[in-house]
Amino acid sequence: MTRLDQCCQIISGSTPKTSVKNYWGGKIYWATPKDLSDLKSSYIDETPRTITEEGLNSCGAEVLPVNSVLFSSRAPIGHVAINRVPMATNQGFKSFIPDREKIDAGFLYYWLSDNKDYFNNLGNGATFKEVSKAIVSRVEIPLPPIDQQKRIAAILDKAEELRRLRRQSIEHLDVLTRSIFIEMFGDPVTNPKGWNIVTIRDLLESASYGTSEKAGSEGTFPILRMGNLTYSGEIDFTDLKFINLKASEEERYSVRSGDILFNRTNSAELVGKTAIYRLSKKMAYAGYLVRLRVNQKNTPEFVASFLNSKYAKRMLRGMCKSIIGMANINANEVQEMRIPMTPFSLQQEFAQRVEAIESLKAKHRESLTHLDILFASLQHRAFRGEL
Repeated sequence: MTRLDQCCQIISGSTPKTSVKNYWGGKIYWATPKDLSDLKSSYIDETPRTITEEGLNSCGAEVLPVNSVLFSSRAPIGHVAINRVPMATNQGFKSFIPDREKIDAGFLYYWLSDNKDYFNNLGNGATFKEVSKAIVSRVEIPLPPIDQQKRIAAILDKAEELRRLRRQSIEHLDVLTRSIFIEMFGDPVTNPKGWNIVTIRDLLESASYGTSEKAGSEGTFPILRMGNLTYSGEIDFTDLKFINLKASEEERYSVRSGDILFNRTNSAELVGKTAIYRLSKKMAYAGYLVRLRVNQKNTPEFVASFLNSKYAKRMLRGMCKSIIGMANINANEVQEMRIPMTPFSLQQEFAQRVEAIESLKAKHRESLTHLDILFASLQHRAFRGEL
């Protein structure tokens, strides 16, 4: 076991004054924890914002050499990446420059990733948790010989690549659904097929708000909340709360297969998340969601795909009203959105193609779950000396 400060140089980040224009827009990449949250691999090659040499010198930040390990130490704790280009970071990092004779960057990356919960437990702070440089320095890491570290990192790299490719396959299927929508119905911006334009209200049987009853760990019905809807148009069932509903409330506050759920209140970038509920099991839905139930002349796949289109997302962002830091779109405003009136037969054909894609996605997600379990097992074994 070796202390991190005995096998790495630990570097804290900093931020130049945002009010000084000369500090920004230079040639030095400058990372924030959010930049790491958006990564689809273990590496970071660029950042949305850059700083100048003047900005770097003004705040005492340091440029991390290639193959350093960036580790977010607050808001949140535990994002990790290896930089493939030199870059600085903001104050939300305690980054590591590995002593290459003692520790491999890939090995350190995977060990930090595997110990995210441990670092979170070390965090202090009233507003948000943070782990200090002093605390990070004292943390001990198991260090096998360097060639063994590289072998472990290589094994985990291969397992992680399989997971990445599976996630990529699911993303490609999402893109395919959007492409088929455009192919069959045309771009809603230009309406090249000349469909009559109506409102979403004309395609619905009903639009209803969910229950405002507080959810908990026990209850007769699982309840879908805004966090269960993904921005890509899926429902994530991994973190469900429960609620009790009276018999007279079940129909009003529950969803059935084919219902569309629309997230009416959220942060500005997430409001408007839309997904179709496809299970036969009855579930409740929360007050921050609107249940859209299409009429018999239309399909939920068509309406939901329209609401998830880039065109509709732009429209929804423009409609948002800010209420106490949250963006809001009410049920009436959603129903007044303009939408092409397309033939039911064409919508049915689109729904069949979407169903085939959803079946493929389900298989890919099942495979990804198995890969996640395998990867977690490999990590666990690797850092116990069993790999």
